[in-house]
Amino acid sequence: MGEATREILGNIPASQQLLFYWIAALATAIFVAGLVRRTRRWMHGAGRGQCTQKDLWPRIKYFLIQVFSQPRLRKEPSAGISHLLIFWGVIVLFIGTVLVAIEQHTPLQFFHGLFYLIFSLTTDLFGLLLLLGVGMAVYRRFWIRPERSHTTAYGIPLLLLGLLGMSGFLLEGLRMARLGSYWFDWSPVGAIVAIILKNNGMAGDVLGTLHRGIWWFHALLNFTFIALLPSGRMLHTIAAMLNIFLNTNKRPTGALTTPFLLDKLESGMVKKPVPETAGDLSRTQLLSLDACTECGLCDTVCPAFNAGRPLTPQSAILEMRDHLDGSGRAAWRTPLEDIISPDEAWSCTTCGACMQTCPVSIQHIELLVDVRRALVMKSHLDPNVVATLEKLCDTGNPYGLPKEQRLGWTAGLPAGVRVEQARADGDFDVLFWVGCAGAFDARAQQVSRAVATVLSRAKVRFAVLGPREYCTGDTARRLGEEGLFQQMARQTVETLNECGVREIVTACPHCLNTLKNEYPEFGGNYKVSHYSELIPRLVNEGRLLLNTPSEARPLTYHDACYLGRHNGVFDQPRELLAATTVVGIREMPRSHAQSFCCGAGGANSWYEMREGKHINAIRYAEAKETGAELLVTGCPFCTAMFDEVAGGQEPERRLEIQDLAEVVERASRR
Repeated sequence: MGEATREILGNIPASQQLLFYWIAALATAIFVAGLVRRTRRWMHGAGRGQCTQKDLWPRIKYFLIQVFSQPRLRKEPSAGISHLLIFWGVIVLFIGTVLVAIEQHTPLQFFHGLFYLIFSLTTDLFGLLLLLGVGMAVYRRFWIRPERSHTTAYGIPLLLLGLLGMSGFLLEGLRMARLGSYWFDWSPVGAIVAIILKNNGMAGDVLGTLHRGIWWFHALLNFTFIALLPSGRMLHTIAAMLNIFLNTNKRPTGALTTPFLLDKLESGMVKKPVPETAGDLSRTQLLSLDACTECGLCDTVCPAFNAGRPLTPQSAILEMRDHLDGSGRAAWRTPLEDIISPDEAWSCTTCGACMQTCPVSIQHIELLVDVRRALVMKSHLDPNVVATLEKLCDTGNPYGLPKEQRLGWTAGLPAGVRVEQARADGDFDVLFWVGCAGAFDARAQQVSRAVATVLSRAKVRFAVLGPREYCTGDTARRLGEEGLFQQMARQTVETLNECGVREIVTACPHCLNTLKNEYPEFGGNYKVSHYSELIPRLVNEGRLLLNTPSEARPLTYHDACYLGRHNGVFDQPRELLAATTVVGIREMPRSHAQSFCCGAGGANSWYEMREGKHINAIRYAEAKETGAELLVTGCPFCTAMFDEVAGGQEPERRLEIQDLAEVVERASRR
C-alpha cells in the first residue's frame, strides 16, 4: 500500500515552479509595501498612551479571547458563527500552507505517515467550514441584507475566499484522480471530487493538464488575496487584531483619556492641548478606523441611534475613515467638526454600549468627545452648554447655586440622624459624597436623606464636605472642557487629602466613576463605592437590619450606565431589592450589561437634542412593558429622566419612580 504522503509541486514543471516563486515574491512585495504605507498613516497620529510591560499579560489574555473566540460577535449567532468559521478556516489553511513550505524548503521532513493523514483530514474539514462560513456571510450580506450591515464592500473578499476554497478542493480531487490514492478516507471532500471526475471518464493526460491549470488558478487567487490584504475592507483582518491588542488596557470604560496635563499646559510644554483636526487624532484612533468591520453592532445598541438622533457610532467611524481615504493630504488639516458634525458629537450619551459590543474594541466615545473638545476650544457651543460651563466656573456646580446651600438637603432628616462636616482631625470612617444633584435637586435630596439615614442606622461614622464639596468635574469633562475638569479635580483632591479621606461612598454613579476611575491620575487615590455596594456589606455584617419583605407591587430595576456597564455593579442592587419585595424583580429585556441608557449621560441632561425621540421615553416604555408598577434605579439623573416621562402620564397609568436608597431606607429597622 505504501506510506501515506504526496509529492509537493507534483505535475508542475521546473520552469513553471520558478515563475511561481517570482510571482510569490511580487505578491509579497505588494503586501509589504501596502502594509508599510498604511502603517505610516497610523503612525502619523499622536502618541496617547502606551503598552507597558506591566499590562502586557492582560492585553495578551484579552487579545487571545477576543480574536480566537470572538464572544462579542457570537452574541449575533448568524454573523458570529459565519465569521468564526471563516476565521478559523483561513487560520488553519494558512498554517497548513506554512507547513507545506517548511517541508518543501527546509531539511525538516514530516509530511508523511500519520502526520500527513491528520493534516489531510484537518485541512479538508476546515476548508469545508470556510466554504460554509462564506456561504452564510454571502447569504446574510446580499440576500437578507440586514439594515445594520448593508455594505457590499466585502463582496470581493468573500468571492476570493469562496473561489480559494472551491479551487483547493477541485485541485485536491484532480490530484487524487490522476495519481490514485489509498487514503480517500482522510481526504473525504477531495475523494468525492476525484470519484466524480473518474466517473466522467477523464483520461490521465486530460486530468494532468486540468490539474496544472487549476493549480495556477488557485495559486494566482492566493497571491491576489495576499497582495490585496493591506487595501480595502480586507485590511480589517490585520487592523482589527492590532486594534484589539493596543486598545486593551486597565483603564475602565467609563474613564476618558487625558489629552493633556494642566500643569504642563500652564508651563508651555503643551502646544496643542486637544485634537482639532483629523491629523491630531491618536495612532490607535487612526488604526481603529481601519479595524472597523462595518458589522453595525454598535448601532443596534446605541440609544442615540435608536431614538433617531443624528448619530450612529458606525457612521462616525466610517465618516472619518472615508474622509482620510479620499481627500488626499488636505484631509489631515480638516477640522474634526467638518467630518463628524456637532449634532453627532452632542448626541452621544457616553453610555459605552457601542464600545462594549464592538468585536474589534473600537473606542467610539473617545472620538466623539474629541470632537466636543475641538468645539469647546473654538467656542462653537450651544448656549445651554455655555451656560452650564459658566455655572461650573462661577459656583462649582452645574446648577449655578451658591455653595452655602449644599447642606440644604439635611433639612427634614429623621430625629437622631446627625450629619457632621469633615475636618482634618474629624472622627469619621467614610466620607459621604453627596454630589451636586444630591445637594441641590429637590428630588435627589430625598435620596441623600435616605442614604444618610441608612448609614446612621448601621452606625457608620460618616461625614460630608458640605460647602467645601465641588462638582467632581464629570460634566465639564464630558462636555469637552478638559481644562476646567482638571482644575476641579485638583481642587477636590486637595480638599479630600486635607480631610484625611480614605473611603468615599456616593449616591451618584457619575461621581463614583470620576472619583474612582479618573481621579487617581490626578493624585486622588481613595476607596470609592456606590451605596448599593456598601449597604449589602453592612447587612451581611449584621450592622443594618432589614424588615421582613413587604413590598407587594411588581417592580423592575434599571441598570444605570455609569453604575452597571462602566463600573460592573449589577448584583448588589438586585440583592437589596430581593430582600425587600415579596413578588421579585421583573427584568427588562435589556438589563445588566445590556441595559439601555436613560439619556442623561455624557452631560446630555444639561442640553436638549431637538431631533429624534426622547431616549428616556423609550426606556420608560420598556419598564412599563414588564407589567411593573414601580421602577427602581440607583442614579439621580436616571430618576430625574424617568420622572420627566412619568409626569406626562395619566396618574392611574403612571409608574412610580424610586431610588434604591429610598426602598432600602423604608425596609431598614429603626
